[in-house]
Amino acid sequence: MNTIIRKGMALAIFTMTMGTAYSQLKVTAEVRPRAEYRHGFKTLPTTDMDNAFFVDQRTRLNVKYQKDRIKFYVSLQDVRTWGSQKQLVGNEDFGVSIHEAWGSAQIFDNWALKFGRQELVYDDSRILGNVGWAQQARSHDALLFKYGKEKLKLDIGGAFNQNSPKLNTTSYNVGGSYKSLQYLWANYKFNSEFSASVLAMSVGQQVNYVNADGIDRYQDNYTLTAGTRLVYKKNKFGLGFNGYYQLGSTNTWPARDVSAYNLCLDLSYKVADPLKLSVGFEMLSGNSQTDVNASYAQTNHAFTPYFGTNHKFNGYMDYFYVGNHIGNVGLNDIYLRLDYKHDKFTAGVTGHAFMANTDVLDVPEFVSTGNLSAMSPYMGAEIDLFGGFDLAPGAKCKIGYSHLIGTSTMEAVKGGDMTEVANWGYVMFIIKPTLFEQK
Repeated sequence: MNTIIRKGMALAIFTMTMGTAYSQLKVTAEVRPRAEYRHGFKTLPTTDMDNAFFVDQRTRLNVKYQKDRIKFYVSLQDVRTWGSQKQLVGNEDFGVSIHEAWGSAQIFDNWALKFGRQELVYDDSRILGNVGWAQQARSHDALLFKYGKEKLKLDIGGAFNQNSPKLNTTSYNVGGSYKSLQYLWANYKFNSEFSASVLAMSVGQQVNYVNADGIDRYQDNYTLTAGTRLVYKKNKFGLGFNGYYQLGSTNTWPARDVSAYNLCLDLSYKVADPLKLSVGFEMLSGNSQTDVNASYAQTNHAFTPYFGTNHKFNGYMDYFYVGNHIGNVGLNDIYLRLDYKHDKFTAGVTGHAFMANTDVLDVPEFVSTGNLSAMSPYMGAEIDLFGGFDLAPGAKCKIGYSHLIGTSTMEAVKGGDMTEVANWGYVMFIIKPTLFEQK
C-alpha cells in the first residue's frame, strides 16, 4: 500500500474514532488466495494445449462508518498473481485500487442518497451483480436514490462516465466500461412467502464512426433491459422465475435493432434438513447462423447479461457469458443441483446440459452441398463438484472440480477439440477478520 493511501486511512480512522458515542466504526479485512488448474477452461482445449496452473490473491481493507443519518464506506483492494512482482522491489509496481468508496445520507425518513464507487447487486445477480467470484470483482461510479418502507424497496440509479475532466466534448474511450447507465429497481414483499421485483435498465455505449466528409464522429447507442424476478418459498419448497427482454440499438456502426430475451425457472425442495435438490431451465436467445434473410440480419437477437455475476450461471467453467459468447447462438441450459450444508462444511454437485438456442450452421455440409443445414443443438454437458469447510474460526477453505464433455456443435461454436479432456479445479482460502469495531 503506497504512502498516500496509508496516511489517508490512518487519518480517516483517527478522525472517526473521535466521534460521539452515537457513531459506529468498523474496520474489516480480507485475504483470499486461490490456486487454479485449467485445461479447457472457457473453451475446448486444442490437441497441443498445455494445462495452466497459477495462484492469484485478493486482499482488501474495508472501513465503514455510520453516524446519525450518514454512512461512509471505503474498500481498498489489491489483486495480483503470485510471482507477478519480483521479491526485491524498490518501487510499488502494482498500486492498491479503490474497489468501493461511497457515502450515503438519509435525506428523509424513507429516502437515502448514495453516491460514489459502489457495488450494484440485485435479486439473483443475473442482470446486476458484483461478480464476487472474480478476484477484482465489479463496482460502478454511480448515484442512487434509495427508498425503503415496510414491504417496498425502490432504487433509482444512474451513472455518466468520462476519461477525465474536459473543456469540451463528452467523447469516452475506456475499454470494458459503458458511457452511461440509468436503472430503476423495485421489490415488493407481499408476505413471508412471495416477493416480486421489477427492473428497467438502460445502458448507453459510445460508437465511433467516420461521416461522409471523412471526419471522425461519435454517437451514443442505448440498449434497454426490462423484466421481473418472482420468488416463492413455503416450507421445503422454493420457486424462482426470471423474465427479461432487451430492445434498443447495438453498440455498432451502423447500429442494429435489438430484440432479445432471457427466461429462467428454478425449483428447489429440501429433501432433508441439510439436503436441498434444485432443478431448473434457463433460456438466453441468440442469433441463428442459418437464417440469411436481410430483415433477420438487421436485428440482434442475442441476449446480453451486461453486469450479471455470470460465473454463478451456466456452469462454473465459464463457457458462456463470462467475457465470451456475446452475440452468439444463445443458450438453453437444463441443470440439476444437489446441496448439502453442515455446521462446519458444505458440499454439492451440479449437472448441466447445454444446447444452442438457435441454429448452428453445419459448415462442412454447406461447403460440400451449399445447403444451410443446422447441426444438432446439443453442445455438451458439464458437472461441477464443490465444497468447503472451516479451517478455524473466521477461516475457510473452498474447493471445486469441474469436467466438461463437448460435442461437434460445441466445437463449431467455441473452437477447440471435443476429444480432449476439458477440466478445471481450484482450492481457495478465505480469511475475513474484524480488525476494529466501535459502537
